Amino acid sequence: MSTLWQSIDIPKREPLKGEIYTECAVIGGGLAGIMTAFELKKRGFEVVLIEADRILSGATKGTTAKITAQHGFIFDKLQSKISPLSARLYYESNKEAIDKIERLIFEENIDCDFERVPSYIFSTEDTDSLIRERMALARLRIDTTYVTKTGLPFSVNGAIRLENQAQFNPLKFASALSENLKIYEKTPALKISTEGVKTPEGFIHAKYTVICTHYPVKNFPGLYFLRQHQERSYLLAVKTEKRVGGMYISGNGVSLRDYPGGVLIGGEAHRTGKNKKGGCYVELRSLAKKYFPEGEIVYAWSNQDVMTHDSLPFIGRYSMFTPNLFVATGFNKWGMSLCAVASDLIPDLIEGKENRYEKLYTPRRVNFLAALPDLLVDVGYSVKGLISGLFSEKEKRCSHLGCRLKENPEEGTLECPCHGSEFTRAGEVIFSPAKKPLKGKRLK
Repeated sequence: MSTLWQSIDIPKREPLKGEIYTECAVIGGGLAGIMTAFELKKRGFEVVLIEADRILSGATKGTTAKITAQHGFIFDKLQSKISPLSARLYYESNKEAIDKIERLIFEENIDCDFERVPSYIFSTEDTDSLIRERMALARLRIDTTYVTKTGLPFSVNGAIRLENQAQFNPLKFASALSENLKIYEKTPALKISTEGVKTPEGFIHAKYTVICTHYPVKNFPGLYFLRQHQERSYLLAVKTEKRVGGMYISGNGVSLRDYPGGVLIGGEAHRTGKNKKGGCYVELRSLAKKYFPEGEIVYAWSNQDVMTHDSLPFIGRYSMFTPNLFVATGFNKWGMSLCAVASDLIPDLIEGKENRYEKLYTPRRVNFLAALPDLLVDVGYSVKGLISGLFSEKEKRCSHLGCRLKENPEEGTLECPCHGSEFTRAGEVIFSPAKKPLKGKRLK
């Protein structure tokens, strides 16, 4: 399914064949992998990047491409359930990430429709959550404005406005960064070890390996399949002369932003594998028709996001047992800025430099109070999915850990409610952590 951003032509790269040697191997050709590989090369490392399919063919192509530090009601949660210092560091790291992306665009002379715009969290119903978030932002001394009028084509009860955020075309940006990188496409990582990365027709000997595969494809150690889940959401690109004048997200996940030529509308999120009834596109089309009646829907697509239990991503060393293996995952729907955070943090760790965000994002952290509710939910889904998988037909079991797959009528795909793997009806992998295609008879 094509997305708004896929109108650009990205040159193909050949698959890896044979053994090669490098300092750093980066696995995953999305924005996180490309930005990290670019930064490592800029710092003087020899870098090789591999991608199982084509670069920028995964989650990056389906994003709303908002580059912002305003991630829903994040600051109230971080401040109350982790610490005020963590909340402040989270803000500062994302603010610096926006500046880094803008700096790269200037330095590399990249034409990617980058624009500084305000960001809003809004509500059309009660404003209790908005008030709590506003108070949290005030305590952190983050300047925002509480407004009741916006550029939206409908009224709101309230909104928090954060100035000087940004939006862009992510594929134009990332493809420009990738031009001078050593990249192998159609080269999945079959096995990752201390020696390097095994691929179908080759082996990469590497001192350092960075996993940027959206959802980690290595189960042990790390146990990331117990520490996060995936959600699917839906988007429409509406061609219209109207503009909303900023980037918007509501408390229930409705998203809007301008793009050159129209407006993006997103929402209807659900846990991957939990969309039995469908109707998500119908709801979004109804919104588009109501508020942009003159508009034309030119693209419709869905995307998948990795959600952690404490709302913070995992960026750093993969585990205490693998000092030269690194990971960037769990961006909780805000990957544009957090990819930029990862692209500095991981190279700093490889170089042995101090980074003030290391403890905040370390995969080895334990934020029990913030993580427990979602942890219990995820454990419940995993146990249920694994047990039902034992009693289902072989072709309906996920090739990751064997959970029973569910059909998504919206996309005509097979999804795993345990850990979020997605497959075509022919059994090919669309989203990790599954690495192998399904075997046996396919659903028709």
